[in-house]
Amino acid sequence: MESVDHSVGECIRRRRLELGMTQTDLANRINVRFQQVQKYENGLNRVAASRLWQIALALDVQVTYFFEGASADEPVSEIGKLTPNKRRMRELVDLFAELPDPQQAAVMSFLRSLAS
Repeated sequence: MESVDHSVGECIRRRRLELGMTQTDLANRINVRFQQVQKYENGLNRVAASRLWQIALALDVQVTYFFEGASADEPVSEIGKLTPNKRRMRELVDLFAELPDPQQAAVMSFLRSLAS
């Protein structure tokens, strides 16, 4: 079942990014904090049916969008097999995207100094 949670989260992330929406934008539309959206997208928290309905409305898709291609006989997604390193990288990218441009520039400068 865990792979289903990850797959749903990946669908949420993909659609949100297609719309050019930030996690904060989505969070505001469904009345949660952006951290909760992060947890949904990473498959760390399961999405209740009523919340999935709200997310579908906010992302302008049918609820079935989150289960397209799903089969009871095979895993829905490979996302559950992400290494801890890749999960951290994904979280880093998500957090970075939430920052305003000046803070992004500061973070990049800091990371460049650490890498040298």
